[in-house]
Amino acid sequence: MDEGFILSNRFRKTIFEGFVSGETDINIIAKKHRIINSVANKVLKDFISNGIIEKKDNKYILTKKGKKIAENI
Repeated sequence: MDEGFILSNRFRKTIFEGFVSGETDINIIAKKHRIINSVANKVLKDFISNGIIEKKDNKYILTKKGKKIAENI
């Protein structure tokens, strides 16, 4: 997964930007940007399975890979 995959979809881009800005709760990101929870959770699962986001202490944070992608966007 690379920058193009994230940028090619408005939901992935918006949710990724939410995590980059420091938010750690997918529900807050979804509510703030009026994204349906099921869509937000699918994007989150994609990010987790591709090593971009990880769950740590009941919070979602960028992985090393996710931070590198954020620097390139």
